[in-house]
Amino acid sequence: MIFLTNVAKFYNGKPLFHEANVSVTRGDKIGLIGPNGAGKSTILGMMEGTVTTDQGEVSVEKKARMGVLHQELIQGRDNPILEEVMNISDDLQRTRERLAELEIEMARFADSPEQIAVVVEEHGRLLHEFERYEGYTLEARGRKILQGLGFRPEDMDRRWSEFSGGWRMRVALAKILLAEPDVLLLDEPTNHLDLDSLLWVEEYLAGFKGALVLVSHDRAFLNRLVTRIIEIDRGKVTSYTGDYDEFERNKQMQDDVLVSAYKNQQEKIKKIEKFVAQNRVKARSASRAQSRLKMLDKMEIVQPPTQARTVKFTFPQPPPSGRRSLEITNLAKRYGDNVVYDGFNWAVERGERIGFVGPNGAGKSTLLKIIADVIPYDSGELRYGHQVTKGYFAQHQSETLNSELTVLLEAYTSASNITEQDARNLLGAFLFSGDDVHKKVKVLSGGEKSRLALVKILLNPPNLLLMDEPTNHLDISSCEILEEGLKKFSGTLLLITHDRRLMNSVCTGILEIEHGTAEAYLGGYEDYLYKKRLMESGQDAEPEASVEAPRAPTPIESRESRKERKRREAEARAALNKSQAPIRKELQTIERDLALQEARKSEIEGILADPESYSDRERIKPLVEESHIVTQRIKTLESRWEELQLEIEPAEQALNSV
Repeated sequence: MIFLTNVAKFYNGKPLFHEANVSVTRGDKIGLIGPNGAGKSTILGMMEGTVTTDQGEVSVEKKARMGVLHQELIQGRDNPILEEVMNISDDLQRTRERLAELEIEMARFADSPEQIAVVVEEHGRLLHEFERYEGYTLEARGRKILQGLGFRPEDMDRRWSEFSGGWRMRVALAKILLAEPDVLLLDEPTNHLDLDSLLWVEEYLAGFKGALVLVSHDRAFLNRLVTRIIEIDRGKVTSYTGDYDEFERNKQMQDDVLVSAYKNQQEKIKKIEKFVAQNRVKARSASRAQSRLKMLDKMEIVQPPTQARTVKFTFPQPPPSGRRSLEITNLAKRYGDNVVYDGFNWAVERGERIGFVGPNGAGKSTLLKIIADVIPYDSGELRYGHQVTKGYFAQHQSETLNSELTVLLEAYTSASNITEQDARNLLGAFLFSGDDVHKKVKVLSGGEKSRLALVKILLNPPNLLLMDEPTNHLDISSCEILEEGLKKFSGTLLLITHDRRLMNSVCTGILEIEHGTAEAYLGGYEDYLYKKRLMESGQDAEPEASVEAPRAPTPIESRESRKERKRREAEARAALNKSQAPIRKELQTIERDLALQEARKSEIEGILADPESYSDRERIKPLVEESHIVTQRIKTLESRWEELQLEIEPAEQALNSV
């Protein structure tokens, strides 16, 4: 259907890629991968016909219908979104409008047989055309796709302009899917989807009968959908059979074979060169030496595989916090009549890495924003542990950047104690290479600003890290670097992501949020799915902890027994909470005292670090003595804090088991 033959593209005289050959036939499912800037979107543009080649040819089958999703949002018409999605082609729109006009004319010419015959004939012809587009089921299918992408039924009549950029991208994707083209060209379709919507799109595309060419950094998404990988890297375009995991294995095998052939040839070349050096001046063997030289000249040199640049960077680790990072009690949050949380309880221990999952609108981002102090809550209590410092990454975080600074200087504002090379290494890992670090922040795109905000957090991480979709705008290698960094992160992580591979690799637990309640599961995403399947099949598997409520009652339990059990559980919770109240109060007092003592210690250390302070011995002596006293107070307070934590933990475990 689409053939790129020996195509090349140059920018500023340098080849982006050359001698590229790509074919897309009916039913193909192709993943297009490579570093950002390698030319993936350029290849898609050539297939679409919006980018010209500098060399080679592009041929596209006549009448092949294409559906194209670009990374950058194309301005839509400000219609209600269902109406916008149903406008899948100008021809269909004109047909629909003309049919409506003809139906009005039928009523007007009801008493004129000659005129109505002409109208009926045109109406019948256009009706056949409308049915070819499956026009009568168009609205139902449009609603189904929009709901699959996370829109509520009441959203269907809202106008395009009422939605944010990410939701507008979903409208654009819905329109493309509804059109059911022969070829789908999708450039990073998962960037603006939450996990539930991504799973729906994945299922939809798995059943798509046409050809699919997909650019994505989501490795699990690629594994589910593609049967061929086309890699664009360092000017070369190479095709591999299989999904992304098979691509990694095959590429490694090819590289190993190439390295072996390269080493063998280099050994052979050294032997020939040694023979020539020893024999070229000897009369009896000069001819043989000359023959070996000719052999060397004719030899086709094996080129070793170009190794991807590895980033040598040790992620800074945050200062330690108390044993419990966060405790939420009776949290309530409402948006008008919409109750998101009402009496929500949850606790997070130091070092846990929790992934949030749940349906769209369940309150995952709301909970993360409340914890980050980005939005207020209506009632309840949030308590952060001793010496907890929190940091929040979300797409709007880029708005806090200083637009007048360069990329490198802005990165330095978060951590001045690192070397310039360390800062450059991490910036390079997140796609700021070479002179890019000297660009002003104000000239960066939205995606570039988002990546810079991510770098700033990783250069100086807090010990409670809150991340909402951190992999958006990253290529696969950057996702892998982020993954390695988070695996080694010693603090506490709360993560919302649609990247299942990241969640499975990094998370030690999953929190499933739905209807204002939550269930906690130990392990990564695959462990969570396995346990969910067991529960749905009726086998003996339950969540490791009930965060908000006791386990769901079995079908045979009566309404009376459930009510009685809930009453007893509520009473037990109240009694346990009451018994813990004095301990919690003392913990809060200790944490306030610790903060004051540590502030005083820092102040004294600052004075003692100044050489000029020692000119006044009478002033220095009491400060040195006070420093020892403050240090001892801090040790005493911390010791008592640990004792209270040990005392309160059994009660909290009992509370969780109720």
